[in-house]
Amino acid sequence: MVAEQYRVLFTNIEQINQKKPSSVFAITSAIKGEGKSVTSLNLAYVMATEFKKRVVMVECDLRKPSTVAELLEPACAQGLSDILKGEAELHASILQVEDTGLFILPAGNITRKTSEILGSSRIAGVIDSLKAEFDYVLVDSPPVLPLVDMNVISRLVDGVIMVVRAGKTQKDIVLKAFKSLSKCNVVGVVLNGADIKLGKYYY
Repeated sequence: MVAEQYRVLFTNIEQINQKKPSSVFAITSAIKGEGKSVTSLNLAYVMATEFKKRVVMVECDLRKPSTVAELLEPACAQGLSDILKGEAELHASILQVEDTGLFILPAGNITRKTSEILGSSRIAGVIDSLKAEFDYVLVDSPPVLPLVDMNVISRLVDGVIMVVRAGKTQKDIVLKAFKSLSKCNVVGVVLNGADIKLGKYYY
């Protein structure tokens, strides 16, 4: 059931792509703990394994990165933050999920200067390089609230997908997050953890 919902989600993304060439999508949430990283990874995996797309998932939540890269390569010591600081090379930092078209660009070493690093002009170059090499770039982004990191990232992507956890996130918080993204191209909403009888995910 869940895999089928990710197939539907990708089909909707493909339709967006047909109307207007779009290959870079940020996946975010109003606040932390809503399942955006799991959504990013599952969607990327379905795209790569079932639809045979070359997909790279970029761990861009530099304040609290997911553990995906560590599962693939426990000793990985470099990633996006190191690239943006000029301390690592892009291609040397990308990990591949064996026998698939799925690649992961880890967050890299955590730093206190996250906003400054994300505001670097280098990040646009990183996204452009990935866009040229992959069919799709999925950016696992920071939550919209209470930080400003997502505002920087939203300017670099073709569309934003919002993840909302059913029964957890208060309506006023969700509305505040959408207001913060009012100038962004929000292309869909994923309702995570809803009653399976109603469908776990909506797009």
